[in-house]
Amino acid sequence: VREETASSSGGGGGLAKDRSFAKLLMVRSAQNNDVIGVEIDLTLEEGRSLVARDGGGILGMGKAKSSDPYVIVKCGQARHGMIELGRTNVVKKTLNPAWKQTFKFHLEGRKFRTSDSLVLAVYDFDTMSADDPMGEVALPLSALLDGRPIDRWYPVANCRGCSDAKGELHCKISVLLRRALSLEAKQALPLQGGGRIAIALGWDLLPGNRAIDLDVACVAVDVRGRVVMQECVYFAQLLSKSGALRHTGDEKEGDEDLGAGDDEIVLVDLPRVPGNICALHFIACVASEDRTFADVKTARLRAVEWTSGLELCRFVPGTVGAHTALFFARIGRPAQGQASAWTLTAIGEADHTARDWGSLIPEVQMYTQDLVPGLQVDMSARVAMMRKGGVVRLSDYWGKDGPPASVTCGLYWDVTNGVNIDLDASAILLDASLSVVDVVWFKQLASRDGSIVHGGDEREGDEVGDDEKIVIDLRRVHPAVAHIFFVINSYSGQELDDVKDAGCHIFDSGTRRDFARFEMTDTAFL
Repeated sequence: VREETASSSGGGGGLAKDRSFAKLLMVRSAQNNDVIGVEIDLTLEEGRSLVARDGGGILGMGKAKSSDPYVIVKCGQARHGMIELGRTNVVKKTLNPAWKQTFKFHLEGRKFRTSDSLVLAVYDFDTMSADDPMGEVALPLSALLDGRPIDRWYPVANCRGCSDAKGELHCKISVLLRRALSLEAKQALPLQGGGRIAIALGWDLLPGNRAIDLDVACVAVDVRGRVVMQECVYFAQLLSKSGALRHTGDEKEGDEDLGAGDDEIVLVDLPRVPGNICALHFIACVASEDRTFADVKTARLRAVEWTSGLELCRFVPGTVGAHTALFFARIGRPAQGQASAWTLTAIGEADHTARDWGSLIPEVQMYTQDLVPGLQVDMSARVAMMRKGGVVRLSDYWGKDGPPASVTCGLYWDVTNGVNIDLDASAILLDASLSVVDVVWFKQLASRDGSIVHGGDEREGDEVGDDEKIVIDLRRVHPAVAHIFFVINSYSGQELDDVKDAGCHIFDSGTRRDFARFEMTDTAFL
């Protein structure tokens, strides 16, 4: 850039050249976004005119005239720490050493970041004291990713402990890039050996640093084709009952960066997945009400071998249009013969209205039919997974038979750390002007018109199923009632998000089919 600017200082052509050069750099950067590892062949040929560290005379107390140089090859960043990859032999009493040593390094997984540098640190070997730094050559890995062989002299620069570095190192470098295996829709990848797999969703802020909230969820389906709620993980349930699935938590902006650009991660311990589970579906939704995937072009899903950090594959949905939900991928195994290996399959299909995975349960069943022969999809199985501020139309979840005669609000929780906890559910009835019409709570167990009935106060949380219930006969609710608010209080004083397995749901009183669920445990906004 300096050369182009200097050569063009007499006219406007230099600016155009600079822009072209900058554009070239941007193109190269974009082309290397999928680089997940490198194989580096490095030959340290020789050095010349290096700084002297060893003195003359019998005791070595005279003016420094020579050194015993060797090189340590490191990789990393100063702020994150450097790892040693190898070192040369020591060449005695010279400022012009000839090492002629070749190394092969494999950097991938947690050992590889494009922002790292390959550092050639030169030292003077001392028998009686610590070795003295003689300077270093730092090569940004990003500058090596074009894959072209390098054969050149590099100046030795000052480093920590050395302020008088001089001379050069002659290096030959050849880099082979390991790029991510990108899956397209319907492509599959066997997950050999099982182990722990991380499914990571990453995205960037919108232009102007505007936030957008995406959610990744893992939906577990059993061998009969039913969604197993206790084994699902998402923004409001971060750990499955078996412990096989764990969610890192809800990221609402896209600026978290848990590593490699990931914002939300679902960690899957495949050996611990219960034997009755045959499919794990990974779904991303745009939670921001006024946004769709048309607003975020940078979403990407990675499958990572968790222990090593090695990326197995990635799926980039690209531009899916003005949709709000995306079926990213499925990890599955045949329903018959559970010992068979897991397979990761990219799905890549979108939905244009759903903003939570529960609304997509029928579609999840459709994408499991190849694993569960004869599976009949239940189109009425949708359930709204509610969040703070969320709005849904219950008529979207009634099913083909329309609204039920009565619905129930169920509140559930468990004994927490050996302590019996008292939560209370109440219903507040308002008219169209938001004036209070009636209140149903543990001191008044029924509304005055008898349409809403409280099942009674549970003070411990040790009931099976729902601990408290409020039943609403929709046909008998007084015409003046326009709004029914369900309120949950912690009568015993514990914070709601600290109570074990706490949540509430609205369901059909007759069939007990859920219409909406709201989980409270470990929800940060509480």
